[in-house]
Amino acid sequence: MANILCITSGLTGILNASFELVARLQTEGHQLAYASPAVVGQKVREQGIDYHQLPAILVEPGPELPSFRGPLGKLSRLAYKFRHAAERRRQALAQLRPEEFGRLIETLSPDLLIVDVELHEYIIWAHQHGQPMLLLSQWFSLWNRPGLPYLLHDTIPGQGKEGSPQSIASSWRKIRRRRSWTFWKRKMLSGFTDRRTVLLDFAKEQNFPLELIKDNYWPGPFTYDQLPVISMTAQEMEFPHDLRPNLHYVGPMVRAERKENTPPAIETSIGEVLSASRAEGQSILYCSVSTLHAGDAQFIAKIIEAVRGRSDWSLIIGMGGLLEEKRFGELPSNVHAYSYVPQLKVLAQANLSINHGGIHTINECIHFQVPMLVYSGKRSDQNGCAARVAYHRLGLMADKDVDGPQEIRQKIDTVLKDAQVSEQMAQLHRHYLQYQEERRLQKTVAKLLSKQVEQKTKLLS
Repeated sequence: MANILCITSGLTGILNASFELVARLQTEGHQLAYASPAVVGQKVREQGIDYHQLPAILVEPGPELPSFRGPLGKLSRLAYKFRHAAERRRQALAQLRPEEFGRLIETLSPDLLIVDVELHEYIIWAHQHGQPMLLLSQWFSLWNRPGLPYLLHDTIPGQGKEGSPQSIASSWRKIRRRRSWTFWKRKMLSGFTDRRTVLLDFAKEQNFPLELIKDNYWPGPFTYDQLPVISMTAQEMEFPHDLRPNLHYVGPMVRAERKENTPPAIETSIGEVLSASRAEGQSILYCSVSTLHAGDAQFIAKIIEAVRGRSDWSLIIGMGGLLEEKRFGELPSNVHAYSYVPQLKVLAQANLSINHGGIHTINECIHFQVPMLVYSGKRSDQNGCAARVAYHRLGLMADKDVDGPQEIRQKIDTVLKDAQVSEQMAQLHRHYLQYQEERRLQKTVAKLLSKQVEQKTKLLS
């Protein structure tokens, strides 16, 4: 069995999903350790996983500037950056080098590194030091493939003018031009010390094969070609397209037993609401849109109004800090609002999820077979996720900036009554279980480890 080190950014979604990934590999007999540049040690150790803290990732690796005041302050700062560009670039590279990461690898000597696709300095260092590695993605395909829309768009192949192959290809070209301009502008304004430029400097310093680096559209400065990637999504939920080689779908990773650390008062209250709703025969609607923009309080108000007077519905909604602001007045008796909701506990009994299109919420809906009404938050991959929900008839995709209470009410009714949505969800749930039963993750890891052993044997012979 192998000694494996898993490293992620530590953001909540990928952190929770990685707990299930680690658990499956531990069950296989592998020894797992975890590391992150985010301060998540307590959460990881609560899962019984060995943890190692790494320094924070430098989003802006450039050294600090002297203070420039007056009406010409901005111009003076820019001039200073270019006068001292070579030295500042050298300092930025020195700050970016992942020395603590290198020491951790030398100490643990892992047989395999599973590393978040966004942690580029680790990927570059590991590759050039011969460290066996799998890149870990929480998203659907990030790559420009024929017929595959950009993940940040809600385009559905074959639907409307935008869904034609020609329009999809044209869209990618436009995105590439915009991203190239954005990267060039950041490079100039930073005086060549923006994250992307310094990462490329590091790649060249390490003699990393630059042909492995692909122009990136999202997330971050670039992606990689050829390097093995595992995606914690279901291929059956993808759009049909020619897959990127060496991309392995290992299925959604949902740790149903994870500790949610719900405040006792909320835990008790939600338990009572769920029991009462079931006893009264109400459909339980769960709305998890608290991570939308602060300005979307108006959208939450529309959802509340949409369910008003519907005694056959019970709405549980997580509002985050918006609840304390008391913007919504007296709530209807069938609306139950909380600053925090234990999502897994509620989804286990919900009839419908109203969500913002986050991939981890979608995966948890698949786990519990909960149909969805997706109002994309229009950030990161949420549009692309919403489009896939609609394409595969797992629910409906709608626009939070267009729909009013009446439209929301109608769409809730539609999803709840649509037998095809329930059938499609049940079918995707079966595929989801298949990933576990077939041990797709474990087999992918075993296959890579076997290849690495063969390569080392050839080198030694």
